[in-house]
Amino acid sequence: MRLIPIENDVQPYAWGMPGGVSRALGWPDTADVQAELWLGAHPSLPSRTPDAEFATLEEWEKQSGTTLPYLLKVLTASKPLSLQAHPNPAQAAEGYAREEAAGIERSAFNRNYKDPYAKPELIVALTDGFQALCGFRPITQTTDVLSRLAGVAVVPEPILAFLDRLTAEGLRETVGFTLSRTPEVQALVEALIAAHEADATIAPVIGYAHEAFPNDDGIAFALLLNHLTLQRGESLWLPAGNVHAYLQGSGMELMGPSDNVLRGGLTPKHVDEAELMKTLVFEESEDPRLEPVVVADNVVSYRPATVPSGDGVPFELWEVTGDAAVSVPSAAIFVVTDGEFTVTLDGSARLLARGTTHFLPSATDLAITGSGRLWIATAQ
Repeated sequence: MRLIPIENDVQPYAWGMPGGVSRALGWPDTADVQAELWLGAHPSLPSRTPDAEFATLEEWEKQSGTTLPYLLKVLTASKPLSLQAHPNPAQAAEGYAREEAAGIERSAFNRNYKDPYAKPELIVALTDGFQALCGFRPITQTTDVLSRLAGVAVVPEPILAFLDRLTAEGLRETVGFTLSRTPEVQALVEALIAAHEADATIAPVIGYAHEAFPNDDGIAFALLLNHLTLQRGESLWLPAGNVHAYLQGSGMELMGPSDNVLRGGLTPKHVDEAELMKTLVFEESEDPRLEPVVVADNVVSYRPATVPSGDGVPFELWEVTGDAAVSVPSAAIFVVTDGEFTVTLDGSARLLARGTTHFLPSATDLAITGSGRLWIATAQ
């Protein structure tokens, strides 16, 4: 039994933060835009190893006959990601089979399903001020915001009509309207931007969205969602069908082993309105934060209660801050974002310095000494 170093290329998506992943991990400074570091076996970008038996974690999956039921990412954003939701297991399997049968290339612009897996996810803020849109906020809160925006708008009629629609028809029909790409939606967006310019304190998300994606129809959609600011260590749980968008900040993100994304705006990428509407769960939620639970001394777990990852095995993310003795229940990935730790297993000790990433091939007992922040992604 051993810990195997792993590495991967940093994804330079346009919404990334200059030098963001490097700062999060204590790597040398860079001005390069850095969005995500993927740590896992996903075939689009599997982590590499120096191991003689398997060069990537995708090869480890094939050789061991084991599916790694999660994908871990270090995420750093300087501008909003797209409004998006992810399918449940049945939707992912059906959508992937349908698009494969249709002969749509997996890299095609209009491909929705890159794999047959679900993508529930959680994110833990690495620094204060991580901002996100997550889930539909209570309609009563949204109507209050719309009323206040209408009160400062030069042309309030489109906002008042949107308010009336939401009150009379509810979330599903109102979201469908924002995705309709009609002149009425564009008139609403223009009125919202003008109202924001009159009073930027009512709905700051309008400013974030408009700056990144000027006049995008997704600005109206975004107003229906909870706008949350997380402090260091706070977490969000985003199950299948949850609509969300990260706005800015750095976080550790753990998800099902999937890259399936249905988008609804704030993006130059493909938006499939009908497929998104089939995926969304139209439920109001006031605060979708995920509270950590204590696993052992100096160890807490960000543990979703009921929703499984792609192959039916629940995943969780442990945060270790000091000396600990733990039983890791499955193959695991280790990332150190602060300090350093020594991990002892089978009588052998390995120093995990800040910024290093490692893979543990199977369940085992560990003794951990050190201080800082060590993250362990595992299945229950």
